[in-house]
Amino acid sequence: MNSESLINKWAQISTCKTIKGYKTIRITSDCTSDIYLGIDETGCHSLILNLPKNHGVNFKAVKKEKIAITLFPDTNYLIMTLLDEEYNNLFDDLVISLFNSIKDIKEVDLYSKVFIQTFYQWILFFTSDNNDRLPKDVIKGVWGELIVLKELIQDSDSYSINDVLSGWTGPYDQGHDFIYDDKHIEVKTKDIKKVSVRLSSEHQLEVEPGKKLTLTVVSVDEDMESGSSLRDLVLEIKKAIFERLGDFSIILKALLQKGITLQNIQEYNNYRFKPLNIHDYDCLEEGFPKITTNNLPQSISNVKYDLNLTNLANYVVLIREF
Repeated sequence: MNSESLINKWAQISTCKTIKGYKTIRITSDCTSDIYLGIDETGCHSLILNLPKNHGVNFKAVKKEKIAITLFPDTNYLIMTLLDEEYNNLFDDLVISLFNSIKDIKEVDLYSKVFIQTFYQWILFFTSDNNDRLPKDVIKGVWGELIVLKELIQDSDSYSINDVLSGWTGPYDQGHDFIYDDKHIEVKTKDIKKVSVRLSSEHQLEVEPGKKLTLTVVSVDEDMESGSSLRDLVLEIKKAIFERLGDFSIILKALLQKGITLQNIQEYNNYRFKPLNIHDYDCLEEGFPKITTNNLPQSISNVKYDLNLTNLANYVVLIREF
């Protein structure tokens, strides 16, 4: 299931007959559970789970501004309904993500639970936009982290994809930008002409015992013609996630921490960057210059400093040129 096939399915529904207020089409015969795409009499897109008649679900209907979920006891249909057509693309992402999670599940208790949990997992993305516009430096920082995430996704498969995605913690402003069981990654994005990066606290290069710590520096050029916007990058990542049957909501939730949604992300299309190279520095190598809580006097905190990269060639462990 991908975006193109889903769009074709919606188009096919328009030719179907209306039955009990809905035009419907089965999402695919490959799905074990009985799930249909539907369009109601008002034109709203829906996702319908046809539960066995003898299967009871302890469920209370939920209706929000943009999306709702309801159980119809007479038919035992569990129906998600999109209430705002401006969110059709996001609803398609929900459908694909749910399909990837549910398609091979045979037990009705489990697939009905996944259906409901997915609704609650995605509901926070169907909200009105945050009108506070982020500055260019923040967008560039998120863009750089996503370039690194894109590389990590390319090295993953369907078994590890969600762990890779969950490791992106940069937007939460807690610890390092990527946190995994065996390593941490701190990402800095700079203009190609700059020779230094700004460390905003003594914690950014803090070492956790037993884990590797890499400083990844993404050097970019601002390029309106051949550069990529934040939206371009997110769409590329979404495609790669769905190809690996991953959970795209993990990315949406992280972006939301910065007030970025699929509805307002195009507001930043005037910021376009082109990656030129990425340097990985081993922060555990003896002599790597850094300020941490371990080498600060107890009475000093909230340290900000510039790290000059000119003389750090001996600490480089990997270079990627674009």
